Amino acid sequence: MEGKGDAEKLILPEPTHIGYLTRDIERTMEHFQKYFGLESFKKMVPDYFNRQYHGKPGNFKAQLAFARVGNIVYELIQVLEGKTIYEDFMNEHGEGIHHLGYEISDLAKWTQAYKNVGIEPVMSGERKGLKWAYFATPAIVVELLERSPEGKIV
Repeated sequence: MEGKGDAEKLILPEPTHIGYLTRDIERTMEHFQKYFGLESFKKMVPDYFNRQYHGKPGNFKAQLAFARVGNIVYELIQVLEGKTIYEDFMNEHGEGIHHLGYEISDLAKWTQAYKNVGIEPVMSGERKGLKWAYFATPAIVVELLERSPEGKIV
């Protein structure tokens, strides 16, 4: 599909969001509003299912906040409960930019393409209208999202 990259060659499309981890989403929203001019965020606690953490069933919950600037969405993430790659990252690096997100059209195909080069998904799940998976590449964590129109937030 045009604009959605090429899974077979691992050529990602243009990124659609930047994931930022925080321990205090309200404080971070205020900072992004004050220092980056973001006017408003849409907050949610997604009702995830089929959650996986390092290949095993996961039981995690996070609060998210989204703000769009042009073609890029800023995604703020605060862990509420459970083991996540977010908490793993913050324990090692602290708060900050965690991943780049990409909209793709066939998550299963992309997952297989990454597995073919030895990269397994480190966390994944679904919510209504969206399937997602994170891949810890040697360069940066990549989040791939397969979204239907009902999965759009901002």
